[in-house]
Formats: sequence, structure tokens, C-alpha cells
Amino acid sequence: MQRRHIDLINSLVHQDIIKDERIKNVMIATDRTDFTTDRAYDDTPQSIGYNVTISAPHMHAYALEMLRDKLVPGARVLDVGSGSGYLTVCMARLVQPNGKAIGIEHISQLVDLSLKNIAKNNQSLIDNGTLEIVLGDGRLGYLQGGPYDAIHVGAAASDRPIELIEQLKPGGRLVVPVGIGSQRMMTYEKSLDGREIHEQATLNVRYVPLTDKDKQWNH
Repeated sequence: MQRRHIDLINSLVHQDIIKDERIKNVMIATDRTDFTTDRAYDDTPQSIGYNVTISAPHMHAYALEMLRDKLVPGARVLDVGSGSGYLTVCMARLVQPNGKAIGIEHISQLVDLSLKNIAKNNQSLIDNGTLEIVLGDGRLGYLQGGPYDAIHVGAAASDRPIELIEQLKPGGRLVVPVGIGSQRMMTYEKSLDGREIHEQATLNVRYVPLTDKDKQWNH
């Protein structure tokens, strides 16, 4: 029997990766078949072209769980390397009403692809201003949309991403894979007075590098 979307989400719940009911409901609403054409319900990364993948569902779930107390109605969030648009949609659903989720992607074809994907899944998020996809170098963040309660990065930074940390609000949190070769999923949280950064290493992960467009996509 072919695996269904609900089977994938229930599996992530049973593995105790999805813990929060809000995240479960958002991931159910955001059907991966709208964002990838290849084995959408396998718990593996899938190519979306341009030397980019959509992360495995369990990694999306981990990211949302790591940010869940920041992904609340009214929050401003940034998704760096938004790719297919999947995680940006999940984040947008969690911050509505009155919140804003911005995805930034440096390959224009992926911006166009993600907008088509979002239209299939929930065009109203774009229409009502909850979600925006912009073209740009996500390594520099997106200053005009910040500061942010939460930032997620979908590719591995080689070192501590100072520019992104600076765009956090006091109390804001950044989740990003860091490392060359061996990578750890890191969280950086700005103190409520904005003066300190609390850093924590979590999962061992493997992501494509956070790099410039020309290095990422070999024409």
C-alpha cells in the first residue's frame, strides 16, 4: 500500500519528533506533494533542482519544534534558503494572524517554483500578506523585514552567522546547521536585553552548504 501524507505525519508523532499539536496540524495542512514531485511521503531529502533539496520531513519537524515557542501569532520570522517554500508555509501558518513569514532564496527559478507551490497549497497566505518570498543572498539575512522573533536556515553555514544573529529581536532565536563536513544544528538565542547570545549545539546533521548562487548551481 502506498504511503499517505497522514501516515508520514503520524510516524513523526510516534517517533516523538513532532511533540506539539500545533506543529502536527500545520504539517498535516502543508501536504508535501505540493512542494516536491518525487516520493513526497518518504522521510528523506528530495531534489528540487539547481543542486538543492527539500529537507527530509523529520528535519522540518525538528526545526519547527526548536522554534515552536517563537512561532506564535503576530511573530516575524525569516526562512533562509526557502527553496520549495514548504517550511516557510508551515511557519506562516503558525504566526497567523498578524504575523509575517519571509522566505529568502538566491535562485530566481526557485523563487518562482516556490510561489507556484504555495499557490497550490494556500494562496491566501500570499494574498493576505502573511507570507512573502524574496530574491536575495540569505547569508546576509533580510534586514528590511526584521528584526525577527525566529530565523531558520536550510543550509549549513561554515561558521557562526553573525549577520543573521544581529537581525534577531531581543529574545529571538536562530536555528542553523553549522560546520564544514561535520555539522551540528545550532541554536543562537538573543537575551531579552539584547546584550548576550546563548549558543547550544543539538543534532548532528548533513545539509548542503550555505553558499553563493554560482557555487551552488553549476550551469
